[in-house]
Amino acid sequence: MQPYLSTWLLATLCLVLSHAAQAVSASTEQHFTSDLLRQLPADEIVQLSAEQQQFILLQRQPMTSYTKGTAILLPDGHEHPASPKHINRLRQQLNDLGWHTLALMPPQLPASLAQAETLQTYQQQLQQRLNAAQQQAQSNPGVTIVIAQGSSAAILNQLYASASLAEPAAFIMLGAYLPDDTLNRDMAKALATHQVPTLDISHNLDNRFVAANLLLRRQLANKHLKAVYRQRQLTGSGYQADVQHWVQKEIYGWLNSVGL
Repeated sequence: MQPYLSTWLLATLCLVLSHAAQAVSASTEQHFTSDLLRQLPADEIVQLSAEQQQFILLQRQPMTSYTKGTAILLPDGHEHPASPKHINRLRQQLNDLGWHTLALMPPQLPASLAQAETLQTYQQQLQQRLNAAQQQAQSNPGVTIVIAQGSSAAILNQLYASASLAEPAAFIMLGAYLPDDTLNRDMAKALATHQVPTLDISHNLDNRFVAANLLLRRQLANKHLKAVYRQRQLTGSGYQADVQHWVQKEIYGWLNSVGL
């Protein structure tokens, strides 16, 4: 009886830990959402749904006499749509350059994306939220661009390569990476095979996965004749105000150079 009891206890413990991990994951997004609902003006917050899952999106209008289009901003999987690492500044400052901004809450990033099934599930969740944001953007005049950060940028890059998402007029990646060496190399291959105009920005203080394949990305983009690809590595951290201003100028200048 003792071995059977031990097996039962082990199975019960695994089930409890699994439910606890799911609860933590859900509560993280809920915590971010409740904070943003409390701190931000009500007219900036939009509730959207994707596959019966509710999530929030932060919207702001352009503050110019003209409208260039809509910038969809997606923070890293551990962050939120008012993240102090680039996203919050960009969602506000791009309004002064003629852009609507839509910053959306990403799905909570799993503890590991190394398992193919986990990665596929997360890709589908991200894809569904982007589709909902793109539908929201269609009500605005002009083109749509996407600015994504960290793991979110890497996964969107793969979705564009597989034609699973409608292509934006431009794609800006901020510190793009996946926390696995093989997945990171796959990201470099995917980047070279889609033809979305891409600006690839990184910082010297980003984590090791960000810098690991910068050279490979350039090489593969050249090999596959990717038409519009620029890579910029900046000094500093994405949390520093002067670096954020620098990134904003890089984005503005590059968008002008591609006619947007």
